[in-house]
Amino acid sequence: MRDEGENGKTLLEALKSRFLHRLSPQLMRSRMLWETVEILSRSPLYKTRWKADRISLNAFVRMTRDAYLGRRPVVWCNLLVPSELVHGSGCLPFYPEMASAVIASAGLASRFLDRAGEAGFSPDACSYHRCLLGAALEDLLPRPHAFISVNYPCDSAVLSFRYLSHLYRVPHFALEVPLIRGEKRVEFVAAEMERVAHSLASLAGREGRELRKGLAEAIELSNQALKYHAELERLRRETDCLLDGKDVMGYVSVLAACMGTREGARFYQTLLEEVTERGRPGEGAKRIMWMHLKPWYKHSIFDTITAHGARIVCEEYTHPYWKAMDPRHPFVSLAQKTAGHFLVGEAERRIAHLQAMAVAYRVQGAIHFNHWGCRQSCGAAQTIRMRFQQRGIPVLVIEGDCVDERELQEGQILTRLEAFLESLRERE
Repeated sequence: MRDEGENGKTLLEALKSRFLHRLSPQLMRSRMLWETVEILSRSPLYKTRWKADRISLNAFVRMTRDAYLGRRPVVWCNLLVPSELVHGSGCLPFYPEMASAVIASAGLASRFLDRAGEAGFSPDACSYHRCLLGAALEDLLPRPHAFISVNYPCDSAVLSFRYLSHLYRVPHFALEVPLIRGEKRVEFVAAEMERVAHSLASLAGREGRELRKGLAEAIELSNQALKYHAELERLRRETDCLLDGKDVMGYVSVLAACMGTREGARFYQTLLEEVTERGRPGEGAKRIMWMHLKPWYKHSIFDTITAHGARIVCEEYTHPYWKAMDPRHPFVSLAQKTAGHFLVGEAERRIAHLQAMAVAYRVQGAIHFNHWGCRQSCGAAQTIRMRFQQRGIPVLVIEGDCVDERELQEGQILTRLEAFLESLRERE
């Protein structure tokens, strides 16, 4: 959240300076806090890089406010749970992995990581989930009415949600995507999603015809967003447009939580229009792919990339990988979306997806960020590196942590990064 206002403060820093000393469960659930947040988020003092950023900011402020104030049933989801399923059922999705990213951006992650450690959670586990566990133990997150987890891309969500479902005494719906391929896998996941949707609808008082209508509307809105998003990515593939991947990686939250909403469709439509209007050639910058997620706290990695005449032109987690869905068959469509994700199944699917992206986006080099505790991503990093090098695309593997800034050896990383970027220039 890079909105800058008075004295150069970001919106997040302004909120932190006003409320950190009073941070408590009661404050997070107070109308006074959320009225202040809404006023600040709409203030002209805090300018966004893109007009679309204001749409996503306001959407997340509204959804987070409603979750804390209990205005609709809150459902905690991990990354691959389609938000259309939750919105269409009349509930509010809350993605705690994204909450951990916001906490890290505010410089507060160490507090909750340490709290999780005091409770006995292993430091070898993913810091996204250790951070959310620590925040949950301090009762600083929106109280859930239910949990939904998908067993991909990792086990962290399944296990942490299972623990938290006992802590909050609410149901946990574990969606299993089986290893079998083809229609049987889709049928199995669709049946699971239908079961979950009826349970969520009962929480929201939305049954039968109203549920079907809600799901159809959510899917239609998602299709609208997908159309604009796909066109935006076409521009990024075919031109050196102004939109930089260091900013786009922040949109993973929109892709996770806003699909199936009017704000999600408006966000991608507005971003496409503005990129088309403002876009200009990247002046021959080296085209870089970023694999996995980014560190959410302050660092100099992206500034170093820019200073060496390179730009991130595509990112692994922000790519629209699915096709338009059929609102008449919501559960099959959503099952196809989830089961078709490139992180589902063996590592070869992910590798093939990344290789196809590298060709489409004319990538000249790639960076794989090895997030500590992410066995799924780190485990395939060296194989990806080898496969890319066979195609003449060098890959730099960076060891670090997306949430815990204490685990980032920035000096060593920047030295290796500069050498990598210089080697790309020498290949001209």
